Amino acid sequence: MPSRTTAHPALAIRIFGSGRPVAALHGFTLTGKQFASLAGSDLQIHAADLPGHGRTRVDPIDLSTTVTAVAEWLASFDQPVPLMGYSQGGRIALLTALEYPDLVERLVLVSTSLGIEDENERRIRRVSDETLADRIEEIGIERFLDEWISGPFTATGHLDEATRQTDRDVRMENTAAGLATALRGLGQGSQPYVGDQLAELGVPLLTISGERDAKYASLAAATASGAPDGRHVSIEDAGHN
Repeated sequence: MPSRTTAHPALAIRIFGSGRPVAALHGFTLTGKQFASLAGSDLQIHAADLPGHGRTRVDPIDLSTTVTAVAEWLASFDQPVPLMGYSQGGRIALLTALEYPDLVERLVLVSTSLGIEDENERRIRRVSDETLADRIEEIGIERFLDEWISGPFTATGHLDEATRQTDRDVRMENTAAGLATALRGLGQGSQPYVGDQLAELGVPLLTISGERDAKYASLAAATASGAPDGRHVSIEDAGHN
């Protein structure tokens, strides 16, 4: 799918296809190119590279700065647009929709959590994220990705060879330093729990999960049921990735 990249004051935006615009936020270790295959003649994907990823250079890399940058980007459209997010990008999309509902026409969350409710568990996750960030910096991007896409949660081994290679090529656009900083500033350990704010969500919500991703399937169903206008779809024979 032909694409182009546009400059934004804070974010690098990749544009695929033509037609109705949809804004998209990728997951950790990916880039906006993750969404290229969804575009077509009737759907134009505007996919941001999140801070710490791809071609975006934002400082500092934290939730407040990121949500503000995403909101400024959404405000550049002529009207509210659908906002889609996958995993880490889904958490940022949800935070943006809660804070700036007038900029979002509807929200699609794929394999997305609401954050960690228990403060002690959130603290433990911050420590875990910091440890992983240190390891990324220590071993470099290639070795880290070998480990990341071989793990039980993020494995790509079930995909065909061409798709696996494309997936890895997208992830290889990142740097060890960028991913480590993104993990420290945008990881689940740094995100507030927003499950108690779902009733305030002012836009239609669709949550999507893979049927083999038991944890996130349960979260997706609960998220949809907690929103005023929510719906959950489970994808057959799919996991988190």
